[in-house]
Amino acid sequence: MGFIQLILWAALAAVFIPQAALSQTSDGVGNEGLRLMTVTGRAAIIHEDALDEARDMALEDALYYAALKGGAKIDGFSSVDAQTNLNDMIVVRPASQILDYSITNEMQDDTHYAVTIEAVVGDMVLSGCQNRPVSHVTLFRPVLQIAGDLPHWMSQLPANLSQVLAIRLSEQPSLRLRDARKVRLAAATTSDNPLNQYDYAQLTSGRVVLQAGDFAIHTKISFKSESESKLFSKTEYTVIEIESIVSDASGKVATQQIKDEFKIQLGKNLPLRSLTVFSQETREVIKSLVVMAADVHAEKIAERLTCLPMTAQLTIADGRLQAKLGRRQGLSRNHLAVAEGKQTPWTILRVSEARDNSVILTPLDINRNIGDLAGAEVTFLEFN
Repeated sequence: MGFIQLILWAALAAVFIPQAALSQTSDGVGNEGLRLMTVTGRAAIIHEDALDEARDMALEDALYYAALKGGAKIDGFSSVDAQTNLNDMIVVRPASQILDYSITNEMQDDTHYAVTIEAVVGDMVLSGCQNRPVSHVTLFRPVLQIAGDLPHWMSQLPANLSQVLAIRLSEQPSLRLRDARKVRLAAATTSDNPLNQYDYAQLTSGRVVLQAGDFAIHTKISFKSESESKLFSKTEYTVIEIESIVSDASGKVATQQIKDEFKIQLGKNLPLRSLTVFSQETREVIKSLVVMAADVHAEKIAERLTCLPMTAQLTIADGRLQAKLGRRQGLSRNHLAVAEGKQTPWTILRVSEARDNSVILTPLDINRNIGDLAGAEVTFLEFN
């Protein structure tokens, strides 16, 4: 390729490559530096009658130490005493708050009382990215549309875009894709539906069953025509609109709408036929731009799902708290969760047992009444 051709290609690329302004939004409950830590506080036993006082001081020492481990602020200042001596002073203060804690062990000897606690330290943030480890998504039959005045050879491009979108979604590390593009979304059902068990009609009709915590994606792809006329020319475009509706099978997460629009120049109608022919973009370039559009949209879907909150409803089964999310969603033992408490703003819970589709949770403070949490919404968090 010669130098002039390179310059010409750069100029054409500036015209033909679609400029898509992509914006990322995130919802849910997140955390910044949320930590689960075990610390021990100690206090001296002054005399036998002050044992309770020593215990309280040891607990206070443990709580302060836990808060310091979560981060500290150091302030320095100078002072002058009566003899005009300059003294430099340093004050160390905790930079984070203790959200919840439990006492795991208490010990005493002849001189000291020790209290060991397990504490969750950090700042609870009501917005931000959830960083879901994995999301299970089902891609249903899309709606495909193309304007009748676009070139006939473009009639298969909406289906091609849908195919590339499915491939790109399957390649996302945080997604587990089930391609159900032959099934309408209306034919889907959830695992909670009692008709799912041994339903012959359902087994033979291709109905898709969504598990709790799974997501359904329904996409609409439209190729529209657009033109701009100037004094001696008319520029033809195709506008690609991709809109995906992401819905949660459990209904605990708000429906998400992800929309992209791309404008691709097809060519120009000029006074000279030779110039008109030269201005027409090749089919290969247009097809490559369609692939780029699918790439961008797949990335946005993955980013949005990664940032959605992982929520479920707490139920009590056999005297234990349970939520219908599990290892399929990346949860494991000791994963933290938070629910709104009745006596406290937050109740911190920990996964004590993880199954494929459910987890058993235990309040960090074992003195909490789990009956107060029945029916509450729980949000799973990350922690360092």
